[in-house]
Amino acid sequence: MKFPGVWLSPYLAAAVLAGLMAPPLQARTVDYSGIKEPLFTLVQQSGVSRSEAAEIVKRRYGGKILAISVVKRDGRRMYRVKGLSDQSQVYVVYVDKKTGRISS
Repeated sequence: MKFPGVWLSPYLAAAVLAGLMAPPLQARTVDYSGIKEPLFTLVQQSGVSRSEAAEIVKRRYGGKILAISVVKRDGRRMYRVKGLSDQSQVYVVYVDKKTGRISS
């Protein structure tokens, strides 16, 4: 009785050898000189993410972020960010989803 695996062995060995003999992959460099707008401008056009809003507030006020929710205020969509300062004071600020500006 013959096992099917015995017949596959030469093919498997040939495939492994072909992979070893292939030329190594070359690293490519990317030229960004054709981009007319800086990358941060392109990101800003899509708005501020929830995590970016948390980082903006944390840099300004320090402490810990407790909660973030999306609200509409003065006709604009904003993040309502609730935080706890280093002095254990609870604060609430609003971050504009489009511009990233903080208001209280």
